[in-house]
Amino acid sequence: MLVRTKNTKIYERACKVIAGGLLSNFKKEAGSQPVYVKSVDGARVTDFDGKEYIDCALSLGPVILGHSNKSYKEALKAQIDEMYSGEFSIIQIEAAEKIQELIPSAELIRYSVSGSEAVFNAIRVARGYTGKNMCVKFNGQYHGGLDYILGGIVENPENPVVVEGEREEDLYSMVCSTEGRGRNTLSNCYMVEWNDPDALEKLFKAKSDDIACVVMEPIMMNVGGCTPEPGYLEGVRALCTKYNVVLIFDETLTGFRLGLNGAQGYFGVTPDMSTFAKAVGGGFPVSLYCGKKEIMDSITNTRVLAMGTYNGHPVAAAALLATVAELEKEGAIERINRLGNMMKEGFEAAAKKHGISLRMQGMSGAWFPVFTNKDKIINHKDAIENADIMKSAAFAGMMKQRGVLNNFRFCTSAAHTEEDIQLVIEKAESVLADMANM
Repeated sequence: MLVRTKNTKIYERACKVIAGGLLSNFKKEAGSQPVYVKSVDGARVTDFDGKEYIDCALSLGPVILGHSNKSYKEALKAQIDEMYSGEFSIIQIEAAEKIQELIPSAELIRYSVSGSEAVFNAIRVARGYTGKNMCVKFNGQYHGGLDYILGGIVENPENPVVVEGEREEDLYSMVCSTEGRGRNTLSNCYMVEWNDPDALEKLFKAKSDDIACVVMEPIMMNVGGCTPEPGYLEGVRALCTKYNVVLIFDETLTGFRLGLNGAQGYFGVTPDMSTFAKAVGGGFPVSLYCGKKEIMDSITNTRVLAMGTYNGHPVAAAALLATVAELEKEGAIERINRLGNMMKEGFEAAAKKHGISLRMQGMSGAWFPVFTNKDKIINHKDAIENADIMKSAAFAGMMKQRGVLNNFRFCTSAAHTEEDIQLVIEKAESVLADMANM
């Protein structure tokens, strides 16, 4: 058992001034402690008890370059020396030009600070552009903490309006349920299962006159790592075009991690709008939303308002440009993905050795351990029925105890080495051996 005496004292101190002693949380067990980090170096972090961890959480995903990339730090320092206040200068334009160059849907962009804000603004623009109200989202996908997009359940599949609530068998609905939500805010959304084209088409046929947009993770990167079935994204694209519905890809996690052209470039399906955050800034808080000019011009002509004091902060723009510059170096993304695939293969081989049915799902730089007897899980309903989500949670917790930081996802960065990944695999085998004997 990992002993963290100093960490516990820091947690007690934090609880006296910071609610819950945490900076961000879903529902949790009372007394759950974060790791308070004293120092970082590459793919390693060290806590105040001197315990070193291999970091496969990467600050919930953003730190794609690792914690101490020299070029990245130098770019931030240079920008701070030049200007650290939120003034509009050339650097924001340069960063937008780079995004426009890389992302197929980025005819015009706007900056924001967090992924939640980017999604909020994209949906607002879609509503303003179409003059329609409802947003379609997918069960088990996450788009930030806003009242009308966070969690919820559907009580009547024939009219899948989202309502507040949770189901005992559905861990995701439980951790996303919250008091204090505005009354009826969830009722502005429909929710269907992902990778189920018939469910979406049925909804469009019945309700498209009031559906403004569909918002989706092109890979389910917050629950289960489900990837699109062949033809699914193309089918959704065709339906949205047919019914005049704005298709929004939430690339908060797939953006830059799946490739510099995002999931839309990887899969060859261009949405009407996209949101990007996390890895787009390499660790610095920056996000953006972008889309077709005719849609984004709803902002240009001020029919739709888009505000924010820190939008496009020059240091954030510098972080974006520095991150892209590092990822554009020959072999950079390929190396991150190669190490990720090495981890996937190692985890699955260790599970097989100990007689455990484990599938690693997601994408090369970010994998979810899914405990299932099926060859793959395709959506949230499938996960509830055919996977052991609590076992995934137990595995993640036991890996953390052995010194591998993660948040269910196991990510790789430009700073990881083959030796790091081999050590992570060895720790996974130790955990799986213990689980086999439980």
